[in-house]
Amino acid sequence: MTKLIAISGGIENARLAPGEIPCSVLNMAFIELCNKHGAEAIVIPPQSLNIHFSNPNFDRLIISGGGDINPIRYNAEVDEKSERISDERDNTELNLLEIAEKNSIKTLGICRGHQLLNVYKGGTLHQDIETNINTDIDHMQLDDFAYKHVHKINIFENTVLSKATSKLTVDVNSIHHQVINTIGNELKVNAMSDDNLIEGIESTSTWEALGIQWHPENLLNDEISNDLITWLLE
Repeated sequence: MTKLIAISGGIENARLAPGEIPCSVLNMAFIELCNKHGAEAIVIPPQSLNIHFSNPNFDRLIISGGGDINPIRYNAEVDEKSERISDERDNTELNLLEIAEKNSIKTLGICRGHQLLNVYKGGTLHQDIETNINTDIDHMQLDDFAYKHVHKINIFENTVLSKATSKLTVDVNSIHHQVINTIGNELKVNAMSDDNLIEGIESTSTWEALGIQWHPENLLNDEISNDLITWLLE
């Protein structure tokens, strides 16, 4: 049976007939990656109302990348480096994570989604890598570099992530200026970069949830990108 994957979307200004207006957006690469593996996708935009599913009508969940999470969510003040905060998006995606956990829906968090999974489980973030961490790796590389390998990550043995893919050292892209600080409850680290930043987390409870800091949807030909979708769908 075809799996239905719910994917959270963000908010960006786009030029339409009425002019420049805020729109719900999602990188079409997500749809292509799901369709490539025989799965259908539905996009869930940020919204002001809480989403309630007594019987969720989706089989899997992806929390996608985007702007920064409001630091209030992890009991911190907003730093001047935090940007593109959307309380509607935070609320919608936290609600989706709660639905997924309560209903044992397999979940993949990507970049912002990886960070939000950690915040949802009580963890915290560094609001800006450059300000808080001494590193020689530029973790925020945009435009053409979003589709290229920027640095390596090291995957830990005996983790869900290590069992989902065949290699323990992988090249990834890097489009983030924030990073996990303290790890949340019922989570463990499954991958780190050479400068010791957290690149992956996973649930230690019965809920199957993975978070990854890079963007596999922009690396469609990478083995690990396809391995992650295979893991999500199996």
